Amino acid sequence: MPRFLIRRAGAYVVDIGLLFLVLLRVGQLLRFAIGWPTASATGLEVWLVSVLNFSLPSWTYFVLSDSSARGATVGKRWLRLQVTRVTDGSVRMARALARTAVKLLPWETTHLSAFALSGLEPWQVVGLTVANGLIVGYVVVAACTGGRRSVHDCVAATQVCPVRGETESLKPTGPA
Repeated sequence: MPRFLIRRAGAYVVDIGLLFLVLLRVGQLLRFAIGWPTASATGLEVWLVSVLNFSLPSWTYFVLSDSSARGATVGKRWLRLQVTRVTDGSVRMARALARTAVKLLPWETTHLSAFALSGLEPWQVVGLTVANGLIVGYVVVAACTGGRRSVHDCVAATQVCPVRGETESLKPTGPA
């Protein structure tokens, strides 16, 4: 597995870990403050809480980080990576939103399938199968591009590369 792909995956793990640590605590405080969801919450209620407590803040984090002047989340900055347009320019908000929507599609599909569709077992299985298939596809595309691009990068015409000035050699990935 290419070293760059491992760096990129490491940055994502750092970001997800950081988000989880922060948002778990925020969610616990909100649950304590407003008492919701209760122990008898429906799957739909749990899904709604996960959207408000995890999805929206995570989307905001990725969109704002990718479209920032540095073009990087905390994990990418730590591992000296950044997101740029394929044409080597900075990523603007609309492109960062498209990139994030596709990147988090497996995550959102999992939440929807596991919680909102609870009680509809055949649909849960379909949703979870789709989410896992998407993850495999994303990893295959990333491996085929040496870690520079995955499905969400192809859709948004972006790439992940070393911070300017770093000398790691990367193979070109071709036109967007």
